[in-house]
Amino acid sequence: MKNQLLYFILSIAVLFSQFENEKLYVTIQMMDQVGVINTQTNQIQNIVETEIQDYIHTNSNCMDYTSEMECSMSGSCEWMMDMCMESQMDIDCMDYTSEMECGMFDSCEWMMGMCMESASSDMNTPHFIVFDEVMGYWFTTTIASGYIAQFSLIDNEFIDAIFVGDAPAILTIDVQNKKLYSSRMMPMNGMGNMMPSSESNIIQSLDYSNEGLSLSAVAEYEINSPAPHGIAISDDGTKIYTASNTADWLYEIDISSGQVIGVAMDSNVSNPSDQPTLRLKPIQCLVVGNKLFVTCSAGIWMNPWTGEQSIIPGQLQMWNTDNMTLIDFVEFGNHTAPWHIVSSPNSDKVYVALGGDNLYDTEGVASVVFSDNDLEIEWQTGNELFDTLHGIDVSANGEKIYVSGRGDGYIHILNNAGEYISNIFIGSMSMLGGINILKKQLPSLGDSNNDSIINVVDIIQVINFILDNETLSPYSSFASDFNNDSIINILDITGIVSLITYE
Repeated sequence: MKNQLLYFILSIAVLFSQFENEKLYVTIQMMDQVGVINTQTNQIQNIVETEIQDYIHTNSNCMDYTSEMECSMSGSCEWMMDMCMESQMDIDCMDYTSEMECGMFDSCEWMMGMCMESASSDMNTPHFIVFDEVMGYWFTTTIASGYIAQFSLIDNEFIDAIFVGDAPAILTIDVQNKKLYSSRMMPMNGMGNMMPSSESNIIQSLDYSNEGLSLSAVAEYEINSPAPHGIAISDDGTKIYTASNTADWLYEIDISSGQVIGVAMDSNVSNPSDQPTLRLKPIQCLVVGNKLFVTCSAGIWMNPWTGEQSIIPGQLQMWNTDNMTLIDFVEFGNHTAPWHIVSSPNSDKVYVALGGDNLYDTEGVASVVFSDNDLEIEWQTGNELFDTLHGIDVSANGEKIYVSGRGDGYIHILNNAGEYISNIFIGSMSMLGGINILKKQLPSLGDSNNDSIINVVDIIQVINFILDNETLSPYSSFASDFNNDSIINILDITGIVSLITYE
């Protein structure tokens, strides 16, 4: 009877945790925040600050930084005598009366005939989010400050951050091997210092664990083109795909060997891989099986050889990853600027956020059906509320599509037929970026390793934690605390044993 009661209580607890765990994460770039939204109520559940430097400085000192780049990014430290030391200089930008003096300091900027504190120096600008839904982590890039940060999916508490510089943009994750790969931010017309960019040709590789973030043994993969912005990883975790936003070249990187294969994306332009053309301007990559999808924002193009100007329609390309050949492409129209992309969980289609241009009312969302040989636009829709759409994701059941507005401050919600349902207003000056929906639920209590099976392996993991006091991942810690008293001890082991015995 006791076991039956225990099982009933646990079932109810897990049921409620599932409803609580259906969340959408969105980067609020102008506020240096990440918003957490309950997709059942469409209400903001939590706001997470991404002031990475503040987190780090609270738990470290200048001597912790071993490179000049990290030291200079700290704000309160100065690189002297080949070491990082606490800065003896209290900088007030207003003290400097000439543009030359002002320009000597990264934290100052010459504006309106005076030296003022740089707005960009204080910003982090979170951009993209990925999840590890096995261990219970989420990660974000901060393109302005150059950090990649790790947080807990249980309580959104900061865990760790690592400085990589060069405007990290989009992340792709290998959950099985616990690795992150970061692309680089490309130039964005009209954004100025508000959106830093990079000419780097490096894809960053990071390891993560319960202890935090670290550089992988092979920390960097180098391609032959600048600004590799779009990035995706193969289903088996052996290959990385990235596209240069400025040179219109596509690359396959073999993770183990480091071999890089590059191919030109634009048959209309013959250019070396290191020469920018800015014609197709690829944005994001997505892998589905042996197919690689690449969104190309295109737009107004100035031919670098003739000086002639033309308009290139935004498009979606589909490539065969087995031989790196183009299968098919579709065009969405002039000034549509396809941005982020996501695959449907239950059909052979992808959804594309069309960033658009509000001068032409070309913002929208598109559904594209694919087969082995071709692409076909199923529907393409707009709305008067749309302004510079950015991120996109789809619910676990495939019924709802969520799109973020960089210009309008809304999360827009559509059904899978392209009909507008509702929206969530974040703020008109928020500049929303990447979004990601937490699709898996919390692990069951007792399932310490989150493999959906409660057995002796979970008991051993809890025992090892008690004996060795090793660090557990957020989800492992949650599942191991069987009686939910915030202490993992013999009582939790007894509870797990009772549940296994009952089952």
